[in-house]
Amino acid sequence: MLKVTAVALLAILSLSPPQSRDAEIEALKREVAALRAQQEGMARDLQAIKQLLQSLMQPAPSPGNEMPGLVGASIAPSQRAPLGAASARVMILEISDYHCGFCRRHTQQTFPRIYEQYVKTGQAQYGFVDFPITQAPQVGFKPHEAALCAGEQGKAWEMHTQLFGGSPASTTEALVAKASAIGLNTSAFTTCLNSGKYTAAIQESVGAVQRLGVGGTPMTLIGLTPEPGQPMKVAKFVYGAHPFEAFKEAIDEVLAEAR
Repeated sequence: MLKVTAVALLAILSLSPPQSRDAEIEALKREVAALRAQQEGMARDLQAIKQLLQSLMQPAPSPGNEMPGLVGASIAPSQRAPLGAASARVMILEISDYHCGFCRRHTQQTFPRIYEQYVKTGQAQYGFVDFPITQAPQVGFKPHEAALCAGEQGKAWEMHTQLFGGSPASTTEALVAKASAIGLNTSAFTTCLNSGKYTAAIQESVGAVQRLGVGGTPMTLIGLTPEPGQPMKVAKFVYGAHPFEAFKEAIDEVLAEAR
């Protein structure tokens, strides 16, 4: 698909006047990067489907017990403040990607129940770990940077909801439109987004997830709430966009340990 698109656009460029070619070349680069990001997202979704089908052919393991190397490992949430009370005994961390279809489904269908039953009641905090695709960072990283930029105005989670609320957004124009929809100062937001000030932090987050051995999204980690500024030690985890009941089982087990 990328090759066909590139050939077609190059043919158009050959007919364009010289003064417009630079702008058209930049547009071509953005188009190819966006298509590459979509393909990477589809590949990740297909890998998740493959792993889900493989798991259905085997006896179902208890949540958080199928990858013992992950249990006991530590990871910190991203720079955005977690949802929930600071006094909550349990922390839930979602490793996610704004271009991931399964992550979108989890956010729209399962997260609201987790929030109502555990976060809103003060039993758990809910944090986020950035894990975008890295093959096209100009596309994959931008929505994650947008959430952190929105956090500067106290609306990281509102932007999070916007980013998972429709089709994936990666261009500055699309992200600014989402910023406007949640009432952000779009001038300050755009300055932050164009500065690239959060790119290194997201790269560090990707590296931390890879060191855990996690390769797909969504991955939900559950553990006791750490001291401020400290990473969370993983006690249980749920991989994939499973029904609420799978998360409830894992969260309840950690809550029982916290009492």
